[in-house]
Amino acid sequence: MHSKDSEEAQKSGLLAADEPRPFDILNPGGSAPVLLLCDHATRFIPRSLKSLGLDEAALTRHIAWDIGIAEVTRHLSRRLDAPAVFSHFSRLIVDPNRLLDNPTLVPEISDGTVVPGNRALSEAARAARIATFFQRYHEAIAG
Repeated sequence: MHSKDSEEAQKSGLLAADEPRPFDILNPGGSAPVLLLCDHATRFIPRSLKSLGLDEAALTRHIAWDIGIAEVTRHLSRRLDAPAVFSHFSRLIVDPNRLLDNPTLVPEISDGTVVPGNRALSEAARAARIATFFQRYHEAIAG
C-alpha cells in the first residue's frame, strides 16, 4: 500500500496498514483510447469486518465477487494496451457498481444469503465504507 493510501486506510479504521488499497491500476500509460473497469475483481474483506459474518464457502461464491473477471480484464488490458482499474474489495462491503442511493449498495441479503455484517449497519459505518472503498475506487477511475 502506498504511504498516503495507508494513512487514509488507517483513518477509517476499516483497513490495516498491511492490507491492500481499495483499487489496483494496471497499465496506466496504455495507448488505447479506452479505460477498462473491473468493479467486482476480488472477494477481499478486511480483517476489521470479520468476513461480514460469512463462512469461507459463501465468500467463494458469486455473491462476493465476479469470479474470473479480473483475469479477463488483465488479458484485455494487455491485448488492447489499455489502462484498467480494478476494485480491490468484495461487493458485499459496498457495491461499486451501484448508485449511492441504491438500497442494494450495502446488501443485507445477496442471492438468498443473509450478510450478518451488513444488517442494522449504522449510518456512520455505512459512510466509512463508502469513503474508504467506493469513493476511493471511483477517484482512481476519475484520475
